Amino acid sequence: MTDLKVLKVSQPIGEFYIGAINSDDLLAISTVDVREFEEGRPDSIDGIQRDLSKSRLKELRGYVNLPYATFPTSVILAVDERCVNLSPIEGCNGLYNLEIHAYEGDPDAGEEPIEIENSAFVIDGQHRLAGLENLHADRKPFQVNVSIFVGAAVADQAEIFSRVNLAQTKVNKSLTYDLLSYAKEQSPHKAAHEIVIALNADDGGPFERKIKRLGVRTPGIDTETLAQATVVNGLLRHLPKDQEKERTKSLFGFGGKSEPNESWRDRIFVEFYRREDLASILEVVENFFDAVKEKWPDAWDDSVEGQILNRTTGFNALIRFLKDAYLHILKDEKHPRVVSKSEFSQLLAEVDIRQEDLNREEYLPGSSGSGRLYRELVAACIPEPDDKQGSLI
Repeated sequence: MTDLKVLKVSQPIGEFYIGAINSDDLLAISTVDVREFEEGRPDSIDGIQRDLSKSRLKELRGYVNLPYATFPTSVILAVDERCVNLSPIEGCNGLYNLEIHAYEGDPDAGEEPIEIENSAFVIDGQHRLAGLENLHADRKPFQVNVSIFVGAAVADQAEIFSRVNLAQTKVNKSLTYDLLSYAKEQSPHKAAHEIVIALNADDGGPFERKIKRLGVRTPGIDTETLAQATVVNGLLRHLPKDQEKERTKSLFGFGGKSEPNESWRDRIFVEFYRREDLASILEVVENFFDAVKEKWPDAWDDSVEGQILNRTTGFNALIRFLKDAYLHILKDEKHPRVVSKSEFSQLLAEVDIRQEDLNREEYLPGSSGSGRLYRELVAACIPEPDDKQGSLI
């Protein structure tokens, strides 16, 4: 049996109750009704929930144990009215005691018993709830706010689920990354964001007026061809891999040690990041793209529709190739350093791709065109790499 204090809310769809419950208690009473075919009956589909996403579940199982974990939005439940005792709290307008319990059933009425673990159906929040199954003992109790619909029909449950999920607008990734500037602790995402802002603000630099802050073009500027999120994501492939672990380290002040098996030859900016030397990362990136601009000046600066070098397709190939170029130049060196523009230019001199061919007809938009350009750059500059670890990432 689960007992909690709740507040009644009245909305057009009907009444429901909001309250807080410990995650262990919530897990003990909840079940998920996944929408699927009945076995052997392709014409019959039942349930309202989607299947659990394994990748999202893995992320959430790690997230719930972080020191800043939060699930501020409600898990929405539908509880059978036969499993609920609801009584008003005297002197507290709109406040109730809500008790959730098993139902013994009524054989005379043909009603099956309802076990306590099947008393509450999850309308929305199944991934958050599943993630909390992995909560470490020392992180408990983890309270979860819930919205409880008592006796809601399946049609109403489906309506609530569809409205909650369809009405949500996905947040622009560029806006999400831009908001990271408010975070106090350092992280790979914040570092990448800070570097992108510096690239965009550098007068005369290769990215001057090239980056769309917040993912949309600045009014009056028509040369911005790269979304902020695109450039941030490109830099992240060369920074420490585990974003949340790095953020936790910074939060508690015990960063500075490289992760096992993660060296600068795996992710070329790791050591700069650990030394809090973002200036060197910025310099390497600017030197590389200055060399790109020198190699293909018209293609890099031209914002005409159809060009790909200074758009997502070209940038993704170039930022990926940066690792190969960097490792090739430093192949005989033991420590990372800032590679000069002239060193990158010397390497790019081996490439015979013409500016006029850097268009969407030759390199299709998306991963196929980006992958083709990347492979051609590697083949032209590094036909026989000393090791294979830098060739594909």
